[in-house]
This record gives sequence, C-alpha cells and structure tokens, in this order.
Amino acid sequence: IYPIILMNYGQRGRELLLDLKRSDWLPTYNEDGVRATLQEISSHTEELTVQVRAANRVNDDAARQGQGPTSNTNNSGGTGPAMSYRPSLILHDASIRRNKRCLLAYHAHRIDKLRALRWETSGTLPPSARFVLSEAEVDFFNEYDRLASRHALGGPLAGLDWNADQDPPGENFVQVRVVRGGLGRIETEMCGTVELEAGSMHYLPRGDVEHLIRSGALVQLSGEESF
Repeated sequence: IYPIILMNYGQRGRELLLDLKRSDWLPTYNEDGVRATLQEISSHTEELTVQVRAANRVNDDAARQGQGPTSNTNNSGGTGPAMSYRPSLILHDASIRRNKRCLLAYHAHRIDKLRALRWETSGTLPPSARFVLSEAEVDFFNEYDRLASRHALGGPLAGLDWNADQDPPGENFVQVRVVRGGLGRIETEMCGTVELEAGSMHYLPRGDVEHLIRSGALVQLSGEESF
C-alpha cells in the first residue's frame, strides 16, 4: 500500500497540466481539480508539521538524556531532525512545492491565453471562450480590457491602432472575402470608399481591414486563391 500512496503524491496538480496539454485552446476551468490540489497541499502541510514536531521532541529527549545531537548534526554544524524522520520530511516538502508549481503554471498559462485573446478580438470575449472560463477569469479579462483600452486612448500614442499588425505583416495589401452582411461602406487610405457586400472579394490595405479580419467579418485569402 505504501508505495502506491507515494506515487500518487502530486497527481492532482499533474492532472491540471495534462488538461492544458490536451486542449486546443483552454479546457474548462477545473475547479474540482484546483480544490483537490489545494486540499492535498493542506494535508501535506499538516503531516509535515506533525513530523517536524515529532522530530523536535526526539532531539529534546536526546538532549535531556545527555546523548547529544551526534546523529542529527548537519553539514553546517547545526542540528536537524532525527535521521529517521528526514525522508518523510523531504517527501512532504517536495510534494507541497510540486503542487504549488503546478497550480501557478496552470493559472499563469490560462491568464496568458486571456491576455492574447484580448488583443486578437479587440476586447470582445467570444461566447465559446466564456463557456470554459471561471467567473474570476471573466472578471480578469474584462478588467484587462478596460485597462488596455484606457491606455490605448490616452497619452501621446493615442492615435495608434493597438490591435493592428501584432505580427509583422508580409505585405501591405491583403485579399479578403466578405463573410458577414450589413458591413456597408468603409473608407480606405489608398482605395477610397469600398462597398463590403457579403460574398464579395477585395484587395485592400491591411491596416484598413485588420479589425474586420479579427472580428470574423472578413476572411483573409491565401495567395493561391484567386478572384
């Protein structure tokens, strides 16, 4: 039984990271898994406290009997827990640290995805994304969007489009197809007024239609696709 219990230490945190690895974007927030990992950390902490107190009592008893801390002396000359307790202490401490790292990595990865999503969608949280997020993550996205929008609208760089050209463009013009109706006309810098009718295709400056591509109203065509 004992080896099986030891092998399960840190399993909850590991499962959280495996959920991330198996997902195309983000899996549904695993509240039960997070709670179970926190409970495992708490259990290890309680057991570690018990073991430390027991080890200290052994040292105190040895000191009172005049035996001295011969077997408990560490490399720096100080005293540590009795040798018989050290494997258990190291195991519980390592399990606590492992689970903490897993929790931090799990939440940091999800937050990074939310930050990237904000710039990809110009602050619009898609319903499909909202479905897999916790309430706290939805609040984070909205607050991050509010702060990013306030930063973009103020200061000497307020005139820049912070959502355009996040990756260096390969060319200034792009071929696009209109997939959403009701867009009407847009004013472009180099092509004048353009009517965006559903199903029509255009060759337009990237900066003028980048936001429409990100919102899904336009689809960028590859170089192999022709009019």
